[in-house]
Amino acid sequence: MNLLELPGSPGNTEETKYKLRRIAFQLVTARNQKARRALLKKNITPDQLPRLDRTELTLFGFPDEEITFIKNRYLESAEEEIHKARQNNIEIVFNESEFYPPLLAEIYEPPDFIYVLGDKTLLSADKLAVVGSRKGGAYGWDCLNRLLPEVCHHGLAIVSGMAYGIDSMAHKIALQANGKTVGVNAGGLFHLYPPGNRGLIDKIIEKGCVISEFALDIAPRPFYFPIRNRIIAGISRAILVVEAALKSGSLITARLGLEQNRDILAVPGNIDSPLSKGTNYLIQQGARLAAGARDILEELGIDAGKESKPAAADFSKKELLILELIPGNEVKSVDYFVEKLDYSVSETISLLMGLILKNVVKEESGGYKRIE
Repeated sequence: MNLLELPGSPGNTEETKYKLRRIAFQLVTARNQKARRALLKKNITPDQLPRLDRTELTLFGFPDEEITFIKNRYLESAEEEIHKARQNNIEIVFNESEFYPPLLAEIYEPPDFIYVLGDKTLLSADKLAVVGSRKGGAYGWDCLNRLLPEVCHHGLAIVSGMAYGIDSMAHKIALQANGKTVGVNAGGLFHLYPPGNRGLIDKIIEKGCVISEFALDIAPRPFYFPIRNRIIAGISRAILVVEAALKSGSLITARLGLEQNRDILAVPGNIDSPLSKGTNYLIQQGARLAAGARDILEELGIDAGKESKPAAADFSKKELLILELIPGNEVKSVDYFVEKLDYSVSETISLLMGLILKNVVKEESGGYKRIE
């Protein structure tokens, strides 16, 4: 098989011509989403599109220059796309391929094919999507460092959007854990985004892969990100949300995941932090609270094995002081810790959340109890 899983050079067989027409259909409709939706609604196929007359194409929403393109350069444009992909080691994986992500085929209007740069075998592996704020900071990094290495060791590939913040953290931690990771680009693979993450993106391609449903030359645009997010959710078994504002792309991805029957997990956060409002809201709405890797693995039906407790050296001095104030099976309130330690409410809650993530404290009856 060549790089595009086409059985011969362009134009040699009926199967190849059929795939060329499918690529051409994507190319001529990618920049005109209104026309694309109208065509799909009327079940116009890649074979039928160039046969429509100019009046019909106008009614579907194509301007004159696009109509001329369809009439004169339909298959030629697909052949050029294939040539550019081959030159850049990019594969085109069609939906009938054994490498096409099986879960992606289940979503509403799945892409007919996707472009892949890197190891396409990862597309059929079990995957966990990780999304969150571009402003994600030390708390998000700490949480992901506690959660993802064990998830990777159980064979799950980490999927994210390669953006700054939580996306980058998820990819980096997966790579550091010698795990596999998949980046989903918000434009064509000739425009890997964001440019400032190119070093990380190169490592993702080397150890995993980057994919896109967009034609190679399409540059990222704001309205492409929700389309990209549907792929992040679509190829993954579950979605983990870390540090997300109430109105954010991460919650859009979670909503898309729910529509696609994916499991949703969220890391709790400080109630005073704007970046916790989205994750805490998801938990209120029924998302599973992810306090450890075990929560993720159990949600996916993966045997997590016996979980080891953190050693004393793994706790800060303030965390140890809180643990000393929770003897036996007693449940203690936030006010109790604030009074005893003279910490602010927000700092106390943040410390308690950290202990929950370390699996030594749990919430119970409106307070906090030690896990023995």
